[in-house]
Amino acid sequence: MKLGLKLLQERARKGSFWWPYISNLPETYTVPIFFPGEDIKNLQYAPLLYQVNKRCRFLLEFEKILKHELENLKPDDHPFSGQDVDSSALGWAMSAVSSRAFRLYGGKRPDGTRSNVPMMLPLIDMCNHSFDPNADIVQEEANSDRNMLVKVVAGREIKQNDPLLLNYGCLSSDLFLLDYGFVIPSNPYDCIELKYDAALLDAASMAAGVSSPNFSSPSPWQQQILSHLNLGGPNSDLKVTLGGGELVEGRLLAALRVVLSNDEEAVKQHDLEMLKSLAVEAPLGISTEVSALRTVVALCVIALGHFPTKIMEDESLMKQNVSPTTELALQFRIQKKSLIVDVMRDLSKKVKLLLAK
Repeated sequence: MKLGLKLLQERARKGSFWWPYISNLPETYTVPIFFPGEDIKNLQYAPLLYQVNKRCRFLLEFEKILKHELENLKPDDHPFSGQDVDSSALGWAMSAVSSRAFRLYGGKRPDGTRSNVPMMLPLIDMCNHSFDPNADIVQEEANSDRNMLVKVVAGREIKQNDPLLLNYGCLSSDLFLLDYGFVIPSNPYDCIELKYDAALLDAASMAAGVSSPNFSSPSPWQQQILSHLNLGGPNSDLKVTLGGGELVEGRLLAALRVVLSNDEEAVKQHDLEMLKSLAVEAPLGISTEVSALRTVVALCVIALGHFPTKIMEDESLMKQNVSPTTELALQFRIQKKSLIVDVMRDLSKKVKLLLAK
C-alpha cells in the first residue's frame, strides 16, 4: 500500500514528472475487488471469496485511518494536494500496483544482502505474462553513479511484431485473478485449498470403501507424527492443497498414509520426507496406498459438490453475452473444477496401476 499511496500522491501533484506515465494507466481494473456483488458470488470458491472480502475490508478500514490522519492538516501539508482519497481511490492504487509492479531488489542491508521492494517500471510493465517467457528483467548497478539499471533482456530470438513476454511468477489462479485480473487456462501451478478436518477425512475414507478409519481418534504414535506434520496440536496449520506440482500436498499424503496404517513399526522405518512423497510408491504397502489415494479422490468429489454449478453449465453460460467480470468469474471456477477433475483422473490411474500389481 505504501507504493500505492506514492502513486496517488504523484497523481495529485501538479506538474509531476510521472504524470505522462500515470495518465496512461488504466482507469479501471478487472480485479475482483471491483466486481459487482453478484460476480463475486459467481466465483464460487470460498478461499478466494475470503481474500476478496479481506481486501475490501482493509480498504474501508484504511480509508477511515487516512481520513483521520488528514483531517487537521494545513492545505500546504496535505500529501494529496487537498484531494479526497476514499476507498475507491485506494482500491485503484492498490490494483495499479499489484498488477503492474515488480518485486526487485532494492538497497543493501548492513549484512550485504538486498531487500526486495515493489517497483513500478514504465514501459516494462507493458510486457505480458507467460510461463514460457522470451525475455527476463535484469538489474545492474552502474559503476559510475551507483544508480540501479533495470533492463528487459531477450532470452531467445524474438521476431518482429512478437510480444515481449515475462514470467510474472509461478502463481495460483487465485493470485493471478486477485492481483492481475486475469485467469490462465490449465495453469500448471494452480491448486485448491482444503482443510485437514478429521470428521471430513473419516467421511471421505468411508465413502472410498475404507473400513473404520480413525482420523477423529488417531493413536498416540499417529498423533505424534501428525504434530510433526503440523496437522495436530496447538498452532497447527490445517490448510492443505491439491494440484500444482505435488498433486497431493506432502503433509496431507503423509497424514493419510500414517493414519490409514496400523503398523507402527513399518511407519517408523520411513522418514517424513519419504512418507510425504507421491513419487515413493506405496511405502507402507499397496493396501494402505490404495486407501490413501481413494480417500483423496473422495475428497475431490466432496470439493466438487461444494460448487453449485457443473462445468458444462459454466461452459454454456460462457457462450452467452455476459459481462467481462462474469466471464472472468466463469473462467476462474471452470479452472478450479477442471483442476479437481484432473487430480481425480491422475490419482485414479495410480490406483489402477497399484491394483494391477
